[in-house]
Amino acid sequence: MKAIKYLFLMLSIVLLSGCASVKGLKNFASCDFDFKSVSNVKLATIDVSNLKSASSLSIKDTPKILAAFAKKKLNLNFNVNVAVKNPNDATARLDGLDYILWIDNAKILTGSMPQQLSLGAKQSGTLSLPFSFNLFDFFSGKSSSKMISYAIGLATNNADNSRVKVSIKPYFAVGKQTIKLPAYVTIGGDKIMPSGK
Repeated sequence: MKAIKYLFLMLSIVLLSGCASVKGLKNFASCDFDFKSVSNVKLATIDVSNLKSASSLSIKDTPKILAAFAKKKLNLNFNVNVAVKNPNDATARLDGLDYILWIDNAKILTGSMPQQLSLGAKQSGTLSLPFSFNLFDFFSGKSSSKMISYAIGLATNNADNSRVKVSIKPYFAVGKQTIKLPAYVTIGGDKIMPSGK
């Protein structure tokens, strides 16, 4: 009898925890999202945030770019920062998200990433999403200076959020189960919506 009571108690705790998780995810869905910035832009491990053009590369950085170009592996790494405001009277949270990254209206990356964020009632925070891709996958046949200019443009045009957009579908883990929102939320620019659910 004690074992049955204990099992019932444990099941109740799991169910209550699941309800709280679902509520936290629903609250996250009703948060206000604003594109904040693109930061920490690196091209082949070189910080290009303060460069004005390809000709601004230092003597020590140029060989790194040329070597990456020769290998056709010119990786661009950066963070997309999203301001999140919780208007609810309870905590909003997530454990991760599916994403679609758009640059200049082109779909660049899709995937999923673990990303924890918990915002108390009426609180604000920043969701910083790291992305990385090889420019050769999208600009094969272009000159090295055009690829560098593309990266520098992302680093220096933070005020122009029309270039970068991110669509997110937050999820919350309850035990071994993953609960996702039914649709994407798109942040930045002209709010291009993804075709998939």
